[in-house]
Amino acid sequence: MYRVRLLDFAGSDFHSAQQIRLLRIYLSLTTFLYVYGVVFTIWPLHPELTYANPTGGLIAIVLGVAALAWLAIKPDTPAPATLAAIAATPLVMAFHISIAAELACLIAPMFLAMYLRAFYPARRALVLIGFLTVASVVALAVAPIRKLGVDYLIWIVAIVGAAESFGLVMRALVTSACTDPLTGLLNRAGWEIATRNLLARRRSPNVTISVVVMDLDGFKQINDTLGHLAGDEHLADRARRWRELVPRDAVLARLGGDEFAACIADRDGSSAEQFVVDVGHHTPDTSVGMASQPGDTADIAELYALADAELYAAKSRNRGNRGGSPHAY
Repeated sequence: MYRVRLLDFAGSDFHSAQQIRLLRIYLSLTTFLYVYGVVFTIWPLHPELTYANPTGGLIAIVLGVAALAWLAIKPDTPAPATLAAIAATPLVMAFHISIAAELACLIAPMFLAMYLRAFYPARRALVLIGFLTVASVVALAVAPIRKLGVDYLIWIVAIVGAAESFGLVMRALVTSACTDPLTGLLNRAGWEIATRNLLARRRSPNVTISVVVMDLDGFKQINDTLGHLAGDEHLADRARRWRELVPRDAVLARLGGDEFAACIADRDGSSAEQFVVDVGHHTPDTSVGMASQPGDTADIAELYALADAELYAAKSRNRGNRGGSPHAY
């Protein structure tokens, strides 16, 4: 039987959208804190509370603003913004003159390491976390403060430990909350979030949004005659086949029972039509309904209702013509 595993978060529209949203939040909060720190470094409330040279903070502010602007323009390419986030805090730490300020700044790399471990493929996450850890340790080393040897160990354990504990927990929680455990596809909650994100990114009159609803013919008979284990294997097999057929940036979900749906965005709807044809060819025991609308006025709930109505019309035709094609298109 197909078993769900921790997903490649960067490889689906849903997880990419969550990745960008959290990166924006992280950059916004840390950039605000850099501004706060620079302001009170230049104009301290009490002279004895000066913790740093503001140079690193000013550079970090520029990096944070530039990263946020980049995400606003090119949200599908987060790598430059991620690298800016990795570099910003170590730059601030390199100019601190107080170990208390260093410890306060350590929180940011810890959260960033958790984010990287949760939302990036494992190998890439480990490389980025390694770079973040090295940069933070080097920043501690060059900072004009008195350090102990154990401080470097604390830095490494805090960043790597946060990533490998809380980061993995976050990854597992998001996966379990939004993933169907049998097929590994998104569940209904994941579908709602992912389609909303897809529509927000592709809302344009030059884009066609299509919803394809699929239902397995004779599934109840499989459960009744061969058992539920065979039924589960049948569902997992169909999900695996459709995952191979659906366009790369589409949303594919199991909404319950033997009902599945895909949301596909392209220029003219041809990708969705080809997907329907492929479904009929590779899984002919499937009834299919499809509906499309222009991206600037598309409504996922309405598209789903239209596609679902077409699906049931197809199933009615199939019941009356078992010798014919069992799909709608």
